[in-house]
Amino acid sequence: MRRSTRLGLAIVVALLVLSGAYTGFWFYAASHVEDGLGQGVAALHAQQVAASWHSIRVGGFPFAFDVELREARLSDHAGIPGVEIRAPRLRGTARPWNPRIWRVAAPDGLSATTTAPGKPAVTLKAQTATGSVAIGAEGGARVWVGLAAFTADGGAHLAARDVDAWFSLPSHPPRTHTEPAFGVALAAHEVTLPMMPAAFSKPLDELALGATVRGAIPAAPAREAAAAWRDSGGTLELDHFTLHWGALAITGSGTVALDAQLQPIAAFSGEVEGYPELIGALVAAGHIPAGEARLARLGLALLSHTGADGRPQLKTSFRIQNGKMYLGPAKLGPAPHIAWP
Repeated sequence: MRRSTRLGLAIVVALLVLSGAYTGFWFYAASHVEDGLGQGVAALHAQQVAASWHSIRVGGFPFAFDVELREARLSDHAGIPGVEIRAPRLRGTARPWNPRIWRVAAPDGLSATTTAPGKPAVTLKAQTATGSVAIGAEGGARVWVGLAAFTADGGAHLAARDVDAWFSLPSHPPRTHTEPAFGVALAAHEVTLPMMPAAFSKPLDELALGATVRGAIPAAPAREAAAAWRDSGGTLELDHFTLHWGALAITGSGTVALDAQLQPIAAFSGEVEGYPELIGALVAAGHIPAGEARLARLGLALLSHTGADGRPQLKTSFRIQNGKMYLGPAKLGPAPHIAWP
């Protein structure tokens, strides 16, 4: 047998061996994907969270793990508020050589219902949902969820063309009040609010923010957990905030904490363009009297400058203190009140 023939046979045999080994690895790993889901369900059950599905399929050979769940459901009725999430079809895909990164999709839509004692149920829906989950080698995770044609109903109706949300979980719980408990970011476009102020009849163009919660949050009822978090020095750092709504544009960043009554106290700095429209909307909504609005416009006009587009622009602070909101020296009215369960 010639040397070239022997070499060719050796290559064929090596490829067959490698192919067989890879095939065995794929099917072994695929079986563990389903086992891993079962272990995850058991771990959630220990935390009083139920996960279930009508059927499961694992495929994607040879270059992916493709998991499809039919009639998937995740519910936590022990928490306040209680939450139940449903998806007619939920798919997750990962590469065999990188199983810590999964791409997920709910092509037939996604719905969630939250319930709390004495309050109407809130239903969230999306026409389609996509996302990804990246698990760190030492723990922690980064999650992205994209929702198309998003709606929220619960006594009032809110809608958005699309919503993107990001969640970041550190590899270990915070040990001090300066370490992160989790991070969250949100971006929404063409948002229709339950009540549209007269000065802003069109949908809100864009709302985006990124925030980091620092300090440990204990597993306890909401009021007790908030009090413990406050007492340990916990804060919410608003890393960035952007709002575009017609002529109004706001950007800023700052810090939020809780006072002795568990109500927000905050200090932000940023820029506001179109503040006359903002004050007009607050007057139309009945938040500030017309007389106070005139004084606010005068005071803010003294602090503003002309922006690149010729419109008045204001570099100023925004504060929430003693239940009141302030834009620079101007009082904007009462701050939102948190009704803790």
